[in-house]
Amino acid sequence: MADDKAKIKEDRKLVASEETYEVADFARKFGVSPSEAQTIIKRYGPSRKKLEAHMAARSA
Repeated sequence: MADDKAKIKEDRKLVASEETYEVADFARKFGVSPSEAQTIIKRYGPSRKKLEAHMAARSA
């Protein structure tokens, strides 16, 4: 499915758990396995802001 170019700003605020490359980027950024990243994204939702807050609290 092609991205809607009118929604680029909103799209960057979310992590698409069905997109392998987005899960891999998230996993690499936070040093977790892709399967763990997938679980975290499903548990806490696709919001990058919430995910980054969770990962920051987790590493503190």
